[in-house]
Amino acid sequence: MGPARKKGEPAYTAETLVHIIGSNKLQNELLAIYLEEQLKLSCQVPPHFGLPLETEQGAGQIHLILFDCMDTSPDSLWEQVEKADRESRSLFFVALFNADTSEEFTRKAMARRARGVFYRNTSPKAMLKGLLAILDGELWYSREALSQFLIEPRSQGMLPENADADLTVREKEILTRIADGASNKEIADSLFISLHTVKSHIYNIYKKIGVTNRLKAAQWVTKQQKNY
Repeated sequence: MGPARKKGEPAYTAETLVHIIGSNKLQNELLAIYLEEQLKLSCQVPPHFGLPLETEQGAGQIHLILFDCMDTSPDSLWEQVEKADRESRSLFFVALFNADTSEEFTRKAMARRARGVFYRNTSPKAMLKGLLAILDGELWYSREALSQFLIEPRSQGMLPENADADLTVREKEILTRIADGASNKEIADSLFISLHTVKSHIYNIYKKIGVTNRLKAAQWVTKQQKNY
């Protein structure tokens, strides 16, 4: 178990990997250099499209996938992310950059649980601020976009129907640790997030899966594993 995160420290660790995916290799390599300097993290520009399914670090490894939407639709990305989320013990955060400013694009990104969107007119400074927020477990969308998305009826089909798909990657990680018997403090320490953040996630988890306590949450996990 790692040390508790001090106030002001990021939730991510030096082992967090950033993968910049897109057709503009020169742009992506320059972006990788900039982010390595600012975030002190390893940034990779894969020669071919593809997500890392296996890691030597094991559970808890964080991968931040930055997908360039300038010349390529992110539609091809989601299936790979879902597969990686199922088959890997790591955590995958996805953010889109050089994105279309249309409302429809943003709505689709939210429905696919992208952690944030950076548009073609986003400055490097603003993008860096957003990436720091995403790596700290937050979402990076405008307040207007989030409000509109949250009040929309689910009948529009923008969200997955099953409860498990409604859980974010972070919520799944916390729920698994609850099922393993970890306390809130142990979860906070191991994920390098505040106790308040853990409690907030647990509240949302209980609401999504329809339980009221840790025992019922653990039983829900067991049932899902049997049905998998």
